[in-house]
Amino acid sequence: MTRIALGIAALVGYVIHSAVHLQRGEPYDLLWGCHLAALLVGLGLLFRNATLNAIGLLWSCFGIPLWLLDAMTGGEFMPTAILTHIGAFVIGIYGVRLLGMPRRSAWYALASYFGLWWLTRLITPPRANINLAFHIQPGWENHFPNYPVYFFTLLVGGAATFVIAEPLTRRFAPPSPRFAGRGVSQQDPSPRLRGEGGRRPDEGHA
Repeated sequence: MTRIALGIAALVGYVIHSAVHLQRGEPYDLLWGCHLAALLVGLGLLFRNATLNAIGLLWSCFGIPLWLLDAMTGGEFMPTAILTHIGAFVIGIYGVRLLGMPRRSAWYALASYFGLWWLTRLITPPRANINLAFHIQPGWENHFPNYPVYFFTLLVGGAATFVIAEPLTRRFAPPSPRFAGRGVSQQDPSPRLRGEGGRRPDEGHA
């Protein structure tokens, strides 16, 4: 598939899953980072922006384990969520193969996710607990004494995931171009042109 087709596929996955949430009267759920990952991957591919694709891919690396853990511990499983979670990851990997994985992508992903966390607290209701921004996820209260500890655990876990996933996913990136010098001797990296007053050091005076 071409870069444009992959980008459109990621966006379509986000739109389909978003439509389900809107139909259910859950507009705030469109702001979950694991769903927005597909949007970032799609935009990154369409606009040939490797950083956006990398952030979306790294967000999906953090979101997929949490999504699966929630589903396996009694959380609701929505089939269309596969389009955003798995779709962002798979298409994001292809995006890395096409665009590369920029350096420091892990820190960009962490900073932008922290910004999303603040935005979520500002514009979404606490009862929705989007991006786990307000309280401990139901069912996990016995594992954490309070929300600050819970949030710090998520923050450290996210940072660790991004830092580990960045070099691992970079293996899918195309090799860096190597520019070999043409017409210049390695022994003499800055040769002078003959006939313009330049002599070699071993040449005597005429």
